[in-house]
Amino acid sequence: MALSAVASVRAAPSAHRPHASLRPSTPSRKSSSHGQTISGMAFLSGLFAFGRRSRPSSTQVRAKGGWPQSFVSADAAQTLREVRWPEEWPYTEVDFSRQDESTDAGFYSQPRICTHVDDHFIATLTKHYAEVFPTYPNARILDICSSWISHYPTEKTWSHVSITGMNEYELQQNKQADDYSVRDLNENDPKLPYDDASFDIVTCTVSFDYLCKPLEVMKEVGRVLKPGGMVILSTSNRCFPTKAVNIWLQTGDLEHVLIYGSYMHYAGAFEAPEALDLSGPLSRMGFQDPVYVIQAKKSG
Repeated sequence: MALSAVASVRAAPSAHRPHASLRPSTPSRKSSSHGQTISGMAFLSGLFAFGRRSRPSSTQVRAKGGWPQSFVSADAAQTLREVRWPEEWPYTEVDFSRQDESTDAGFYSQPRICTHVDDHFIATLTKHYAEVFPTYPNARILDICSSWISHYPTEKTWSHVSITGMNEYELQQNKQADDYSVRDLNENDPKLPYDDASFDIVTCTVSFDYLCKPLEVMKEVGRVLKPGGMVILSTSNRCFPTKAVNIWLQTGDLEHVLIYGSYMHYAGAFEAPEALDLSGPLSRMGFQDPVYVIQAKKSG
């Protein structure tokens, strides 16, 4: 597997059946917002080992000015709609440090041909994509931090899909991709290998919490999007805790909505972001993964 940060874009070959011997590790569940701890039940035929993690201590160091926990409202949509953004970027360098600061190349060298969220999350996100994608007929779509599956609808309304990710084998298996690029966005230059204004939609599924330079990456998303194009980020309460950034581990679901929204706001390229809580009743009871979508259109 090649993990160069300057890898060229390659045409995606026909997908092959995943090798049966691949048994990758899977992300653990994080405590949900407001201190509700998720049960350690195993769904999805044993694919997941749900880890139990407690809420962080209130004495832990966090971002500046009480951000983001002091800005949380009643629900995801209201939280993002009513937020009064700090005048300056509210994060410190420590917020984007990680428990495991070793190069990501080693961590992602083992292909993970599995799903990192449950079936309900996947079906819900796919349904949302199916509602948004047709509003951009014949769209060119980019999926960043991608893998062997992008959770796009089966009915194709787009013209082209490009994907980037860390593991070349995983990217090769993505049946909906027309081309792929191996890309480590945590390297010194997190530049996307695409022309300005070359995509109508950019997606990223449960992965922006691993980025150490999220503002730079979001500015790149704004660069490659056409005016009026849309970025769609999704998140739940799972992560690989050793690789998620510090601010993510110290905060809950609604704070995560604010964190994602802040990346769009401070990138300076987008209209006001909106948040959608697409979780069902079972999610709120702890029996399914919660589903949050944070999205925004590029200005202009």
